[in-house]
Formats: sequence, structure tokens, C-alpha cells
Amino acid sequence: MHQQTEHVRKWRLYVFVAICGLMSTPAIAITPEVEELIRSWSPLVWLHSEEKFLPSSVEFFLPEVTVQDNQSVIIQDYVTPEKIIGGEASLTLHMQTREPLDCPSCYNLGMFFGQAIENGGVPTYTIYREYDDVFKTLDVSYFAFYPYNRGKDACVGVPINGSCAGAEKNLGNHVGDWEHNALRFRNGQPYMIHLNVHSFGAYYEWNETTKKFHFFVGEEVWSAVDPDYDDSPYEKDARYEPQYPPTVELMGTHPVVYSANGSHGLWGSPDVHTYVPGIAWTTWDNLILIPWLPSNISYEGNLNWLSFLGDWGNSAEGCEYEIVTGECELGSGPSGPRSKVDFPEPQPKTSMDN
Repeated sequence: MHQQTEHVRKWRLYVFVAICGLMSTPAIAITPEVEELIRSWSPLVWLHSEEKFLPSSVEFFLPEVTVQDNQSVIIQDYVTPEKIIGGEASLTLHMQTREPLDCPSCYNLGMFFGQAIENGGVPTYTIYREYDDVFKTLDVSYFAFYPYNRGKDACVGVPINGSCAGAEKNLGNHVGDWEHNALRFRNGQPYMIHLNVHSFGAYYEWNETTKKFHFFVGEEVWSAVDPDYDDSPYEKDARYEPQYPPTVELMGTHPVVYSANGSHGLWGSPDVHTYVPGIAWTTWDNLILIPWLPSNISYEGNLNWLSFLGDWGNSAEGCEYEIVTGECELGSGPSGPRSKVDFPEPQPKTSMDN
């Protein structure tokens, strides 16, 4: 009788394991060579010496939010990485903190300050995609999540000779912040790096002689508000144009990048925007390697959170000055990693073009 019970128990276990296997994200084998490439070129991120809003894991953040629609109706109350609504049904949804903010620019919730990064305390979510082209192209995106993005003080009065006549407001805060840099490799060698700064960024080409990435092109900065107050975007004037550093240097093979204080945008040097480096985040201590999947295939299991296509943060508040500045006190949260595309797809295997 005991043997029969043990047999049934084992049979149930096998069935359970088989079902879990069917439900999990499709396995895509990664070769040791590709894994070593991904790990050895993961970035060293210098966080600002005054940075309060540290990164965190997704698991740390999700229990603190609900999922709501644009009418503030709670669609999902208890959220975990494995159990969160995804796919097209999530496109118009957003996350909302369980505890309310004291004001649109307030950061009164403890979880906004993230987790300690030492000894691999926070993961870097690393999505890689291999192509079957003549260059054996490999694209790798290194994503960091921050529970809170602190905005900047802006003049909502009249700017005169570098000062503000009238009121200043702290604008551009938002709950949830996805930041990343992306690398493209060809034939196992670095080719180009992209540093992301929210809605814009810069591309740098690898130079085999100098062993550095050299500035190639910067993306245009666009305002959310048109001077004619219609819905079309427009390019901001010259005072908003970022001054990109000329190179991205390495520590060994790790690109060294600098995170903006509070807003976490990535730059190639600390001096252009006076971001003083403080804490060295060695991202390779905790990389979660994630194979790229086409949009019609969902991630499942502990990667199910990647299938959420809505905003990773509270809905916008305090937008009285948006028509002047293009920013709310509290902006809406960002979209997740699956919405970020840094490089065009390479040409087919029959072509030697770029």
C-alpha cells in the first residue's frame, strides 16, 4: 500500500513538473560564448553621490502597487511577477501605489528609495537577441528599474538672464523608472552602444584603435507641447539640446556610464551635467538573462511581468503648468522594457549591408 501511495505521489509530481514546463516561457539555449560576451560587457554604472532613489527588483516594487484603468478602477489588486495582467488587455492600464502620495511632487513612500546595490542586491534585467545575418549580430539591452524618478526644478514664471522672475516648481517626477543602455555586437566584437536618457539618448561607435566608444549621433529632444498648442510634437529650442560627451570609456571591457541624480538617465561622463559619481554599481554581479521574444509570444512564470504593456507608475497629477513647460509635477509612469527598441534589425544573411 505504501509503495502504491509513493508511486501515485511521484506520478503526480511528474505531471506537475510537465505542466509547469508547458506553462513556462519557451527555453532558448544560450551558448557559453554569448553569455560570456553579455556578462563581460555589462556596464559599470556610477550612481550620483547624493542619489536617494536607488534601483530595485521588480519583486520589491510590485506588491506596493495595484493595476488600474484610466478611470482609476482597480483591475488587479494583488500583483506579483507571476500574476499580473499582460498582453493587449494591459495596454491602457497603469500601476498605482497602494498608499497615496501626499502631493504630486512628494515622495513620502519608503519603497521609493529602492534597495542596496552592494553584492548583487539588485538585478539588471538583460534582454538579448541573436540574428542570423552575415555579421552574427547580437543585441543586448541592460535594464535597471527604479521605483521613483525625481524631476527637476523649473521656472513657471518668467526666465530673465538665467534667473526666474516668479515661481519655481519641481516638475517631471514619476513613479517607476526604466533606464537602460544597449550594445550591438558583430562577430563577437562590440560595434555600437546606445545610452538612454528617458525619451532621448546617444549612439557611440566602437573604435578598435582607441578601445573606446566614440560619439556617433545624438537623438533629438522633443517637447510634449507644441507652441501652437495642438497635438503635434516639436523639437525643443537650442537651450534644451543636450551636450553629449565625446566618448564612453571602459573599465576592462565594462562600459563606464554615469547616472543622473534622481532621474537616472545615463551619460558617458560625469562632468557634462555635473553628476558626481558616488556608488559604483557593478551590474554583472546580478544579471538576469532574458531571451528576446516576438510580441505575439508572452513571457510566463517569473518573467510574466514582461508581458504587462501598460505604464509602470501612477497616473499624472499636478498638470496646471504643462501647457507652458510640457511637464506635470507627477508625470505618468514609463512603459516597460518590451517597448524599447534601440537598433534597427540587421539585413538578411544574403546581404553585406548594414
